[in-house]
Amino acid sequence: MPKGAGSARCCAVFLTSCATVGDRARLEGTLGGAGIGAAVGGAVGAIGGIGGYAYADQIDKRHAALAGKEHDLDARIAFARGVNEDTEKCNRLLKDEVTKLESRIADVEARTKQGTMTQEKQAKAKQVLTEKIKDANQQLTLVDNELQGLKEFRAQQTQRSEALDEEIRKLEVNLAQMRTSTRALASLNQRI
Repeated sequence: MPKGAGSARCCAVFLTSCATVGDRARLEGTLGGAGIGAAVGGAVGAIGGIGGYAYADQIDKRHAALAGKEHDLDARIAFARGVNEDTEKCNRLLKDEVTKLESRIADVEARTKQGTMTQEKQAKAKQVLTEKIKDANQQLTLVDNELQGLKEFRAQQTQRSEALDEEIRKLEVNLAQMRTSTRALASLNQRI
């Protein structure tokens, strides 16, 4: 275990025991990604959890802005648009990360075949990618929860809103894209 990794994990365990879901997702993704990314270094590169931190933080800000206006249709539509914007940005970052990782994983595969990568470094590279998949799955959960919340709100409305329905459809598409990218990460993990 790299120097400082133990204290980072201890800190993560301590801090996550009294944090909100969003706080835990951000903290675990950031600390886990940073500690493991530093351990692997050149093998795969730092694939930390910064994306998960930013996304969860944006969703928390959206909820704070919605506070007190949860039953207002226009406020919910604006909230849904914001969540879609955040999710689209997250999807772009995740897709870009998958593309970058494909070449890094190819390098790990080549170095493994050549015998120039130790099993320990290979295991650490796999661990880094596993943590990134965990972070992506946490983001998926956040998006799915937001989608369900919007659908529940829509079901409570007496009149249909095309604008809200459109944002819900967009979020369903964004969620599907995020699932595809997360599966792509998992398939990269199988190659190590």
